[in-house]
Amino acid sequence: GWVDIGELLDALHIGRSGFHWLREEHLVAMVETDPKGRYQIDGGMIRATYGHTVDVTLDDLPIADVDVLYYPVTEEELEFVLESGLHPSDRKKVHLSGTIEKAMEAGKVRTENPVILKIDAKSAIKDGLKIYKAGKDVYVADSIDKKYISKLEE
Repeated sequence: GWVDIGELLDALHIGRSGFHWLREEHLVAMVETDPKGRYQIDGGMIRATYGHTVDVTLDDLPIADVDVLYYPVTEEELEFVLESGLHPSDRKKVHLSGTIEKAMEAGKVRTENPVILKIDAKSAIKDGLKIYKAGKDVYVADSIDKKYISKLEE
């Protein structure tokens, strides 16, 4: 969640050698130039908007206003995900991509040839699923039911 910028800087100065030079303007520059838009600053507080491995409240993020989202899987994961849906694994939320290209980029971190899943976000949101816009091209949800997931046909 949110942390006071001054407290974060104090913790970094004390707990991490090599970060004694870090100042608030450096954090502001990081937030403003991050290509994925994964950080926010508001009133002296800073947070990451996605990628969490601990429970945080993100319900103040904007609700997604998209029809389709994408998610990369390995060939081995494909059948399982189509049968059981998407659930967080090493993070607290399912992270979805706004474009096929971004999903491919995310998938190539784990496998050479990711299979891209198409998520019917419009129907999921209409049915009450909360999908939040967490970054420039990143969306998060608690889970995605299998009825909204299909394999993207090439």
